[in-house]
Amino acid sequence: MDIRSLLQANNDKLLRLYKENLDITLALQATLIEDVLPHVRDELQLDADIVDWANEWLEDTASIFQFLRRHKFTRSFAMESIRQNLVWRINTIHPSIEEPPLGILHCLPSPVSDPFGRPIIVLKVSALAAEHSTDNFKHLLMPTIDHLQAHLKELNASQKRTETPILQYIVLLDLADVPIQHVDVKLIAWSMRDVIPRFPGMIAAVFMLNYSWTHSGLWTVAKRVLPAAALSRIFFPSKKELEEYFTPSCLPKEYGGNLPRLQDLGDPLRLNNPLEKGFSHSPSTPVPSQPCPQWPTRISPTSSRNPFFGYPTFSSSSKATPSFQPGRRRLRDLICTLAKMWWGRWRTHVSVLLWLVLALASARIWVKRGGLAKVRRGMGRTLVGSKDLWVTGL
Repeated sequence: MDIRSLLQANNDKLLRLYKENLDITLALQATLIEDVLPHVRDELQLDADIVDWANEWLEDTASIFQFLRRHKFTRSFAMESIRQNLVWRINTIHPSIEEPPLGILHCLPSPVSDPFGRPIIVLKVSALAAEHSTDNFKHLLMPTIDHLQAHLKELNASQKRTETPILQYIVLLDLADVPIQHVDVKLIAWSMRDVIPRFPGMIAAVFMLNYSWTHSGLWTVAKRVLPAAALSRIFFPSKKELEEYFTPSCLPKEYGGNLPRLQDLGDPLRLNNPLEKGFSHSPSTPVPSQPCPQWPTRISPTSSRNPFFGYPTFSSSSKATPSFQPGRRRLRDLICTLAKMWWGRWRTHVSVLLWLVLALASARIWVKRGGLAKVRRGMGRTLVGSKDLWVTGL
């Protein structure tokens, strides 16, 4: 199957899932906005601007769908995951002044897209080490992906795509001048572990460009352990295959297309960024900040202050009555609490009983193996020897 046919099949499957589960997605979205967000607002004592910012993210139907798809459309699992992600976003991403997108990333302006209407991102790996340390890259990557997610939402809103929205990006990964020894395995592992679960399903395909034989050799090894879903989205195209899929009208000049070079192309991610309009974010320029709200205090399931005995609850200064997390009042929490209480009450008795059982079992095994008969024979030999010594002495 060629690249176009494979990606078309993947795209058709994704849009079919979206249409089939749109009602479930909208119902979950309503619950998140009407019930979960107010709960998070009260627990974390959020200001109105943060609540509005969080509400904008929850209004992104495509993002809610991607979380549902990741959890196989199980509502309870998806709701808990989205709530945790919402709190993480508030504590980690929400800034007082927005961070600029990573300089190594360039989003091609509309109407440039792949054959299925998906926007294209160009990522130059060689500029990573030159522009950012690993820690700085991690700090900037999350807000950058958040920009990308917001851009998808804006595209869908501007084009009024409700039935067939744009759900994913196409990535052109430029590997020019990147030696194999400079590939940071830890950074890749961190991205797989911490980034992808926070922004699920945003990448439709990755095209490796300007790769060498060493990169191809590494891929030959990696594809033996990667799942089939990942393998169907990563390509090492030839120049001809790249032009056949995108056509020259959708590729920058340095990649064989008819578009201007990257530095001459606009980037929709930076058009409305205040930092691109004269504000320089450098170590010498202090950036106003505010303390991030933290998780409320956890109350033990067995505490006398816990009105929901047996379940983990949380308390904050803004609420007089503690409350539990949505989706977390589960039977297994109660069973776990009761089991801990039973063990705390009867631990000593159970330990003594187990030792006694072990001792009796050991004694029984010892007797069955003739241990008592051996002792009797030994005692007999000892008495006979003592008698012989007594006679000899006389």
